[in-house]
Amino acid sequence: MEAPARMVGEHLIVRAAYVHTGLAKRIVHDLKYRGLVGRAAILAPGMAANLPVEATSLVPIPRSLVRRLQIGVDPGLELGLAVSRLTGLPLNRQLAPPLWQARHAGKGRDRRAPVQLRARKPADPGAVIVDDVVTTGATLTAAAAVLGPGVIGAVSATAAGV
Repeated sequence: MEAPARMVGEHLIVRAAYVHTGLAKRIVHDLKYRGLVGRAAILAPGMAANLPVEATSLVPIPRSLVRRLQIGVDPGLELGLAVSRLTGLPLNRQLAPPLWQARHAGKGRDRRAPVQLRARKPADPGAVIVDDVVTTGATLTAAAAVLGPGVIGAVSATAAGV
């Protein structure tokens, strides 16, 4: 089931390809926790269909370095690459990953640690942030804040709490 677009933060519109339930949830879980990178190609068409028409580039949310080493995959990067292959939009790794970030999965907004992202450079005009799951929108809001006014929206594979 497609998730409705929603506003996070003050002005960031996020469009998720699917609601974070059932098969979509299992596919994202396979990518995030089992390292099955081929799952990104399954999710990418729905994400590509949700891109704003004025999109000029894709900026993936990076996984913390510790989690990437533990699991061996960066889901935001894999999804960004898959969407880039479908659309021809360039992928820009403008967000530097934190060394470590507390897991947010299954936690309410009040129990989540602040998101620690740093921009290597400001986003170019027309940049769209790419993430695996949007829940509270805190990660996407933090990314948009450090990337600057070039960000025009965000896409995610799934949306939880819809």
